[in-house]
Amino acid sequence: MNIIAKTRKITVENSIVSMENVSIGGVKQSIMIRGENRNNPVLLMIHGGPGQSGIYLSHMLNGPLEKYFTIVNWDQRGAAKSYSMSVKPESMKITQLLADGEEVIQYVRNKLNKPNEKLYLHGHSFGTVLGMLMAKKYPNYFHAYIGTAQVVGLLDNLRVSYDWTIRKAIELGNQQAINELKQIGRPPFKNFSKGLWKYSVWLAKFGGKMYSSQGTEIFKGIFSAPEYSLLDKIKFFRGALFSVKYLHQELLQTNLYEMVNSIDIPVYFFLGKHDFSAPYELAQDYLEQLKAPRKKLIWFEKSGHMPHYEEDSKYVGELINVLNEQTNQQP
Repeated sequence: MNIIAKTRKITVENSIVSMENVSIGGVKQSIMIRGENRNNPVLLMIHGGPGQSGIYLSHMLNGPLEKYFTIVNWDQRGAAKSYSMSVKPESMKITQLLADGEEVIQYVRNKLNKPNEKLYLHGHSFGTVLGMLMAKKYPNYFHAYIGTAQVVGLLDNLRVSYDWTIRKAIELGNQQAINELKQIGRPPFKNFSKGLWKYSVWLAKFGGKMYSSQGTEIFKGIFSAPEYSLLDKIKFFRGALFSVKYLHQELLQTNLYEMVNSIDIPVYFFLGKHDFSAPYELAQDYLEQLKAPRKKLIWFEKSGHMPHYEEDSKYVGELINVLNEQTNQQP
């Protein structure tokens, strides 16, 4: 492994700030670890996309959490800092990402000198699919799972989201949107990458992604991220296109109703009441049917797809509640 960047400092005693390139699954992948006290519980963040990274938003979202958790952000293979020509298209499989995830956990345990440490697992958007699959396959590694903007199945989610978007276009009498949405066709779209981009633009404009804005400030976070060099910013966009291109076919056939109908750890869903990107009603229905030792749905009434940004104080408070609940239940 080799250190690849200096990141924002934390001056508190016993803190940890680490940004390293690590060989995971035979390719270099970037892992960032930050926290004010390395003895705090570990929170592993599984980013969305696919290929969207979480490191670039860390400076905007995770600061308050660093007091309570040691936070691990991992750029998955093919994403942002972990995008390179050495990542072969044929390796972009969910089974490989799951294996990578286990290696990341072992790396973090060794890095923190906690070989038996259990982690809290957090997924966002696409990362909630991978996160639930990780929690299902490796329950002994985790205290609990938290899904923010939980996805149930890519195809079902896209179809419900697309239908909402075209209904909004009709309600508003936006003929340009109607024409473009009909032209790309209903998901899985006539051309997936083009259709995904086109529909996403209109979804954001109609308020289906963010409750209080169109999300441009989130996009701009790529350019203000202190952990990102100019090359990293270029790799972010290349990695996003690469990941969607080579993962989407498998993801269209992946559905948690079929693959994870029960789980052995507590599950928490953080859902925005105005999320039509990962439509909340699908996640709500899925959670009702899921078998788990403990499950809880937390609503974010003034959020869309980004509760951790739009209601950041509530988000931090709810994660602390999860931590307290799990701590109180431990023998």
